[in-house]
Amino acid sequence: MVTEGYDFGRDRFAELLLRRFFPEKTDHESALLLEYLVAHGDDFDAWRFSVRIGEGLTPDPEHLPGVQANTIRASRRRIDFVGMTHDQATLVELKTRVGHQVMGQLLSDRQLWVDEFPNGPEPRLVAVGRTSTDEDLRILTGHGITVYLYDPPVTE
Repeated sequence: MVTEGYDFGRDRFAELLLRRFFPEKTDHESALLLEYLVAHGDDFDAWRFSVRIGEGLTPDPEHLPGVQANTIRASRRRIDFVGMTHDQATLVELKTRVGHQVMGQLLSDRQLWVDEFPNGPEPRLVAVGRTSTDEDLRILTGHGITVYLYDPPVTE
């Protein structure tokens, strides 16, 4: 599988659980991701962060090659986290508040994933957050999106 991202294999899983911050994630996203990994990380053989998919923008041919490459990379869609079990991908979106908008992101990511890996199995879709509404949860789960909600961290 050739996609951009930060890759970790099973031999580095313990290292992931010791991290406080993850590549290209805010403090809030990193905290959510760590909670998800503690609960579900062992379900995967490999962990990929900030995976870029899609075509991105066509760069200006007048620009330097490095600038052209950065234009493409920066304009490709970014999946927060991809967990792999053999060839089965789980696409994960992190949000403080999981609303119906996450469905558009995950369904778009799913389509681009299938476009890039047409011979692989259908990816699983997961939203991870702190809060949601009953209505949004019903909408998301009705479209096959698994939602995990974690309590806000306790502050002293």
